[in-house]
Parts: sequence; structure tokens; C-alpha cells
Amino acid sequence: MIAKKNQLVNLCYLSFKLENCFYDDYQPYKYWARKIKFITNIFQENIIRLIFRQLLKDGRFQKKKQFRKVFYLFNPTKREYFEKYKNYDGIICFD
Repeated sequence: MIAKKNQLVNLCYLSFKLENCFYDDYQPYKYWARKIKFITNIFQENIIRLIFRQLLKDGRFQKKKQFRKVFYLFNPTKREYFEKYKNYDGIICFD
């Protein structure tokens, strides 16, 4: 299983990189689990979690806590991420 696990982790990493998942923004675990299920065609939650934890351990994801939820960003190159609506206060101003 270990050799196959490394192959599955590399497969997920390469497909995330190919899809430019960096631009998917911060997403919850469930989003990434669905993508891993689609890529690997494996539907056992413990194996999906194992693959995701290995990607997280390898530093492929950034982790962000917001209130009580945890969100993940696929960022293998460690480049700076600018949030789209960071300074958005909800007021539209036309000058």
C-alpha cells in the first residue's frame, strides 16, 4: 500500500498542478476530498484522508482557520496569495 500511496499522492499533486488549483481559493476539506475521489476513483474515506494528509504534510497546501472552520489552499510553490475581497466593506462608491 505504501508504494501505491506515494503514486496516488504524486498523481493528485500533478493533476492539481495541471488544473491550476491555486486559483480555486481557500476551500474546505470536503472540496479537496471530492477532487481526490474523482482523480483516483477511490471512494474509501480513510484512504482519501491518508492521501490528503500526506499532501498537507509535504507542504502542498496552506492551512487557514476562519472562525471554527479550516480551509486549505493548494500552494506548492509557496507564492503569496492575495485574497480577492480582503478590504471589501460592502459599500459601493462611485467617484
